Amino acid sequence: MDETIANILKTASSNPDYQQIANYLMSRRSYPEIAYMNKPSSNYGTFTSQGMFGNANIPQRGIVSINRNASTVDPNLVAPTLVHELTHAAETQLYKQYNEIKGKSNKTDVERQFIENFTKIMGAKATEQASAINPEFTKNNTAYRTRGDEALAFALANVNYPNSPSEQNAPSHIDPTIATQLMLLLEQAQRVQNQQPTSQGR
Repeated sequence: MDETIANILKTASSNPDYQQIANYLMSRRSYPEIAYMNKPSSNYGTFTSQGMFGNANIPQRGIVSINRNASTVDPNLVAPTLVHELTHAAETQLYKQYNEIKGKSNKTDVERQFIENFTKIMGAKATEQASAINPEFTKNNTAYRTRGDEALAFALANVNYPNSPSEQNAPSHIDPTIATQLMLLLEQAQRVQNQQPTSQGR
């Protein structure tokens, strides 16, 4: 593995929430490939999935691309981006897991809890959560920052790595509220996954 990427992963791995996301993705056999990209240094990274039509050029587990320019700086500045992009990877798996079990007639208690909490925080519900706390901030940022998928990723990165520009510009309660609910959902998703046969992969 490239030494710079290894240092970024090492820095992120000291964070408990990163560990929880990584463990969840690995249990789903969906921890993304980590690769470089070349973009302006202000863009630290991105997550790319296969998408609805299964792009053959993208691995099934997706790719987290780290900006080659940004990666030359302190790994502490890139680690939040890694957590942000892995949150997107986890979102992809949460949707898949939801679809796997929502139609089951004999759901376990854990599966029922997962379904219930999924519908409270995922997608547009994250935007609704933000709007309930600060309608003006949410309305002014729905194009990106408070859009459902981004609200989740920003929340988790910001509560773990405070004082980032996006954290400083957000009302104080938005990120902690959303992040707490997301981590509860991930905990339940992990419990659901642990009930599956060990041979089951995605």
